[in-house]
Amino acid sequence: MDKQNLREVFTKYVNYTTTEDYKILLDIYLELFFKIISEHPKLGHKNRMEYDAAIVLQMMFTKALNLMELTNEISYKSKSGKKLNKIVDPTVIAILVRNIYETTGTFNLIFRNTETEDEKEILYLLWVISGLNYRQKFESSIIGKVNKEKHASEKEIIKKYCEKIESNRLFKSLDKKNQEKIRVRIKRKEYLIEIKNNEVKVFNFSELGKSMRVKNSLLDNIYNYFSQYTHPSNVSVFQYKDMFKRGSEDYPKMVSFNLKISFFFFSIFLADIIDLFPETIKSFESLELTEQLIINHHNTFMRGIEYSINDSWKLLD
Repeated sequence: MDKQNLREVFTKYVNYTTTEDYKILLDIYLELFFKIISEHPKLGHKNRMEYDAAIVLQMMFTKALNLMELTNEISYKSKSGKKLNKIVDPTVIAILVRNIYETTGTFNLIFRNTETEDEKEILYLLWVISGLNYRQKFESSIIGKVNKEKHASEKEIIKKYCEKIESNRLFKSLDKKNQEKIRVRIKRKEYLIEIKNNEVKVFNFSELGKSMRVKNSLLDNIYNYFSQYTHPSNVSVFQYKDMFKRGSEDYPKMVSFNLKISFFFFSIFLADIIDLFPETIKSFESLELTEQLIINHHNTFMRGIEYSINDSWKLLD
């Protein structure tokens, strides 16, 4: 394909606007997810940290699969013969895209935003401790000997990992104020931090765009946008009413918007996966050139060309 044809195909992809168009793009992402998983069966076997990272990759693949399913129209026919017209519910898609955002941001914070192995270890252990601490809250509901033993075992793991953080070289190099910030994260079952220049910066989920180094202001309030559908806010109620008004249905545009945003997250995540597991670049570069360009475009549009997966973008110059 010559440069002119390449530009034309790439521009066509970039200018997609409808749900059916976006399903074509989503299928490109599904293909890459599956290629990486199937072509690199030993991914993450180096250590427990990287093993968990490889499992997150599989989780993102099934999230993308579910996203594809949610774009299919639903309907209902009652026993009386009355029926609901075929629709796609963008609020359910929004809930899943918020989770994709959280997963992308968490993965980036632990596996790419960290600059040293010591920092990565602290972030990873905080992440593990947070999850186990939340499970400890179910102590009063535990039934059976096996589950009680598992609960006790996880309690010991939490203690062990807390001690491991305390003995981490980077942690010991921090002043008391910044060490305490990390201890507070443990108490609050939180893990969203970064450690730069011996300073601990605390994040919340709405701020993960900053840790992902997203430059475009488009994502500044995107987490709050998706959150209003995750929780039964009054805004979500009247917006739901308006999007299905007969004759002025707005839901197809909302579905398309939600899908478009998901591509940014998937692209960032895949770029970070390839950065963590360099051998997976082979799977990416086995895609059609236009497919490489469109995935990389969504990544570099958000973060800049310095985050480019490869140099294929130069072929468009």
